[in-house]
Amino acid sequence: MTTPADNTPVEAGSSKPEKPLDFKGYSDDERFNSVKFNHWEDIGFQRPLGNWLYGYVIAIITAIAGIALISFVYGLLWPYPQINGYNGIAGGVFAIVYQLFDVGTAFGIVRFIAEWRIKNPKKMLEYVRFYIWYQMFTGIVQILIISVIILNVFLYNQFAYLTWVFLIILQKQWPAMLGMFKNVLEGLQLYNKTQILGLISGQLFQNITNIVFILAGRFLGQQYPAVGELMGMVFGAAIGAYVDDFFAMWLSIHYFNKAMKPFGVTARDCMQVDFSKDVVKECVWFGLQVSIVPLINTATSTMMLLMYLEKIPQYSTWITLCGLASGVSGIIDAGSFSLMAALAESYMNGKKELSRFYIETTFKWNGFLMCFLTLTLISVIPMLVTEIIKLPGLENYIMATPFLIPTLIHKMFMPWIGVPDTILIGTLQINFYTINRVVEEVNQVFFVWLYLYVFQLNIVFGLAGIVYILAFEHFWPRIIKMTSCWIFIYKKVMKVRINFMQTFIVPIVSSIPVLAAGILYYNFAFQPLKGLFGFLDEYAVIGPAAIFIILGLLVIPLCVFLPLTGYLGGWDDFQLLTFRKAVDLSGPSKPIAMLLYKSILFGARRSPYHNKFKIDWTGAAKEIEELMIMKENQTAVKYQKPAATTAPWLDKLLRRRKQEEKSSD
Repeated sequence: MTTPADNTPVEAGSSKPEKPLDFKGYSDDERFNSVKFNHWEDIGFQRPLGNWLYGYVIAIITAIAGIALISFVYGLLWPYPQINGYNGIAGGVFAIVYQLFDVGTAFGIVRFIAEWRIKNPKKMLEYVRFYIWYQMFTGIVQILIISVIILNVFLYNQFAYLTWVFLIILQKQWPAMLGMFKNVLEGLQLYNKTQILGLISGQLFQNITNIVFILAGRFLGQQYPAVGELMGMVFGAAIGAYVDDFFAMWLSIHYFNKAMKPFGVTARDCMQVDFSKDVVKECVWFGLQVSIVPLINTATSTMMLLMYLEKIPQYSTWITLCGLASGVSGIIDAGSFSLMAALAESYMNGKKELSRFYIETTFKWNGFLMCFLTLTLISVIPMLVTEIIKLPGLENYIMATPFLIPTLIHKMFMPWIGVPDTILIGTLQINFYTINRVVEEVNQVFFVWLYLYVFQLNIVFGLAGIVYILAFEHFWPRIIKMTSCWIFIYKKVMKVRINFMQTFIVPIVSSIPVLAAGILYYNFAFQPLKGLFGFLDEYAVIGPAAIFIILGLLVIPLCVFLPLTGYLGGWDDFQLLTFRKAVDLSGPSKPIAMLLYKSILFGARRSPYHNKFKIDWTGAAKEIEELMIMKENQTAVKYQKPAATTAPWLDKLLRRRKQEEKSSD
């Protein structure tokens, strides 16, 4: 039995006290004394992996819903590509000002939460408080200054037709902290909550507000010819994007309160003006360092936007079409794992082997998912180009098809382009990160200038030139930046290795049957199934398309891809145990996640190559245990059970490793 601060008895191993804790009247030190932990507190890669698995079923459901509703959504809500294009232009013109006022809080909240959750949870709250007040105060200043500029300058120049769109989008700068509590949950690595937030606020409520406000804008625009249908829908989309942020904030506050309840902390406590000078100095100094790049990025983005508007007629239409294709090809980037919180937790607490293991395991999962999803998407492209794009309501989006393959090629590199930035920030290599990113931004402007003004690709090659410019606008600068970053990380931070067998070779070989199955399905089963859904008339394509999604993302992986990866040696003991641990964190996806795990295990148990291509985990396992003990030994926070039982899944592996070392001696 252990006894919390209010003397409420807690049974050993239980997760709940016999009666609710009441922290009223306790000081900060006292209310941080009684904390119960759940499985999301166990340190390891299973947390970001559990985050991905948590959203796996959600992704399948939303993909099917997207196919089923695509005709309705685009036909009724987004009939004109310019709707998104105008909002994008209006949001980009003043982006440099928005970024300038975010200098004091750039990037930091996630890494500060992750770091101080280990060191001192009470001090962690001070960072949240400072960020909230900083954002709210600077938001008021932004609205005042930019409103004056819009009403006195932009009202009389080439952007006059977007004046009201500018003003509506500007309102998002206050209170400007609507996403703060979601960021805190991310810093706490409570990815189950962020997944729910993404589903409810990002999918459900966002679509509801879009339907309500865009249709209302469409109706009002039709009634008032001076506004018009198109601009009415643009206004509705801008207002809806602001309204849904408030709902997301209240929902994230709800989950924040639940997560912090063991500490006796609520969102109300975060609204206090109670933070120390050293917190302010650290946040502002860190923000100044890492904000140099976002500021330059925003400035260069504005420069490129102005160049595009000058040189590419109907740019608002083309960029929306490219964005649609990029969204489809972006499925192959679905396996990207954010390392910032994990690295801040490990590297900033002296656990470099664990940090290295996080990065190498991220490589493994990025390659594993990218190979599978790329070949799956290639098999479905013929169906997209010949069938889906012809659905009613998509007439104005047919020209998105030429962008599919170019954006797919670009997306194949994105999992490897973004990881080094996170590593450099998480390990506080800010100087090199800043220099390298500045060079990248300069290169981005340079390449766009070459495309538009020197080579004039859009004039010389027409549509092909526009496709290349928009699909590959930042490709070569990113490749240059990625190469230099990885060289620096390898030489100065840590020697990171890529396990090519687990990352590329085994996943590619195992994905070949997936590609073959997709091609066979489209050529021999698609049309007969389309006939079965003939009662849907012109929407008959939706039935076989939904079936393909289920087969491609669930049935074929379970029956073919995953067993093959297990048999060919794509997994080792520790990776399997990490996967098994992540299954327990997968929430609504747990039944399917367990099937995925057992499918891999089926092949691994029969494999002569199992553990032959393993990723070294010895140092990582040791440092996980050490970090768990650091949590246990905090003066402000106490475990209900010892760290040895908090991560029991390591015990067997550690004992086996010691036996192997003794045997080798």
